[in-house]
Amino acid sequence: MDSQRDASLKADNLTNDQFSPTQLMHVKVSEATKPPTSYITSLTSQTETFTPIDYILASYNMRNLSKFYAPPGSAEKAAYALLQLEKDSPITILTGFCVTERLVDSEKMPVAETDGPPGAVLAGETLRKLSYHVSYVADPVTCNVLRACLKSIAADDHCVHEFYARHDEEEQIAEAHRLINLLKPKAMIAGELCSRSWNDGIRHNMKGKNINDWNPPVDEMLVQFKGRGIIIAVGDGGNEAGMANLKDNIPLASDGKTIMASGVYSDIPVTSWNSNLGLQAVASIAAAIESRFELIPTADQVIKTIEAALDAGAVEGVTQGKQENSLNGSYATRGVDGFAPYVHAADQDKLKSTLIQMKIKAML
Repeated sequence: MDSQRDASLKADNLTNDQFSPTQLMHVKVSEATKPPTSYITSLTSQTETFTPIDYILASYNMRNLSKFYAPPGSAEKAAYALLQLEKDSPITILTGFCVTERLVDSEKMPVAETDGPPGAVLAGETLRKLSYHVSYVADPVTCNVLRACLKSIAADDHCVHEFYARHDEEEQIAEAHRLINLLKPKAMIAGELCSRSWNDGIRHNMKGKNINDWNPPVDEMLVQFKGRGIIIAVGDGGNEAGMANLKDNIPLASDGKTIMASGVYSDIPVTSWNSNLGLQAVASIAAAIESRFELIPTADQVIKTIEAALDAGAVEGVTQGKQENSLNGSYATRGVDGFAPYVHAADQDKLKSTLIQMKIKAML
């Protein structure tokens, strides 16, 4: 696949009949630049070098995570990269993946999911306590959820910024530049941020459905920021912004035909069975490296932020909050990615205990 991608970069000088259908699909990538390095590894070679953190992040594999899992140690690499920034450096966290719609005053409005905002807030507030200036950017619907999550842990919500732009190239680029110039980040962290596909530029959900109408082009922030600072991206399905580094291994949507894999690259992709956990892991590792274990998000904070997201109108992404989608109760309708808040709280507790042990054993 790497040779096909290299060939596609020369497309300006060639005609379509000189390309195979597979190569032509690669040519369709416009905004996304080529990845900084190859991330194609076999699962066997990955697990041989898994860190203790990887085993936690990869602990649930019912949605094909193992097929495109990021290089082992990516969460640690992301944490060290952030700590290379000077203290007081601005960091912008982006999130937002709207999964359905509901009627509000006879008007259809997008509905955000519970994966993304809670983890963004817990990661952001940990980084803030590590002396970084943190801001959040999302679509207007997700911004309301972010504010609720921040309030649930008594954090300031004035650092939330709404991305206003339609799916219009000139408009979305201008909006991305407006926010980049306003916030002046040295790093961007994207977690569960809806992304355009590398194949057709359309945002698809796991079923292959076009969800552009629900999700503004916030991923343009990463495209316009590339080369200006470090980009860290967290994803769990492969259709999140920043996952294009792994796109050759990301499966098709569940319809068996739609290419949903992201067309937006990052410097360090981090994969996790849910994006909240991946976001929390990056910040928790940074705190552990600095021996600031008291700054690692707690299980109670995990529950509070998830409940706040639900109360603010977000829905669990697998069932969309509907009992009829729960497979007779197999999936929790109030939670994140099919699991109740206490399950996610337990994962965070496990993460913290693991980090303490890793620090004691000089593994960080």
